[in-house]
Amino acid sequence: DFIETLRNRIVGAEHRPDLTLILDLPADEGIRRSQSRANTERRYESMPIEFHQRLRQGFQAIAGREPERCRIIDALQGIEMVQNQIRAVISQRFDLAA
Repeated sequence: DFIETLRNRIVGAEHRPDLTLILDLPADEGIRRSQSRANTERRYESMPIEFHQRLRQGFQAIAGREPERCRIIDALQGIEMVQNQIRAVISQRFDLAA
């Protein structure tokens, strides 16, 4: 709800993206991946795991409320599978030839 309220205040309810891709994975895996990268800021990684879990739940809730706009991509899959799913969603949404 907070994210939605903030978006409405900053952007306005009439300005919505045509498509939002949510690369979804469990909070602990997201933190692990982020920490494995060199030279990255650690501000969010230092937040409690509960913060990351609530954030994930918030994005999942938005996707549930707006299935015509939001697509959840399982980011636990390998890079190639994630790329293929992204391409398929974009092609389908914008009626592009394969």
